[in-house]
Amino acid sequence: MNMPLVLLYNLDSPKGAKIRRMCLPLGLRARLVQPEEYGLPLGELAGGAVPETPWTGEQFADEMLLLVNCTGPLLDRFLQGFRRNKIPPVALKAVLTPTNRSWDSAALHSELLREREAIQAGQTAHRKDQEQGEDGRA
Repeated sequence: MNMPLVLLYNLDSPKGAKIRRMCLPLGLRARLVQPEEYGLPLGELAGGAVPETPWTGEQFADEMLLLVNCTGPLLDRFLQGFRRNKIPPVALKAVLTPTNRSWDSAALHSELLREREAIQAGQTAHRKDQEQGEDGRA
């Protein structure tokens, strides 16, 4: 089984240090993702790939977490650790899936923002452009 990993975005901070310390007793590796790596597919990023050319696209400042190879119980303990250690929540969180493993970090960030906005508006969180044309029309 691959070792569980959490990728941390925009968390090179005291809060990020608390999260990394919290991961140690859980057996969860934690790694900061640098903006130069945003263009790598998430599956490759999780596997430790290094970009041949640095990302030159738009960067984002939001904190974000991507959990890789985390079973349900480990995921539960990780999330409970935020409360137990009094770490403020990270709003954008995802688990690496077969669907998102080919996305890059910027695409994951955009999708998580879209889902959060849809949930706040009480709408479905799934991407409409998968069923309709890119302009949102049927």
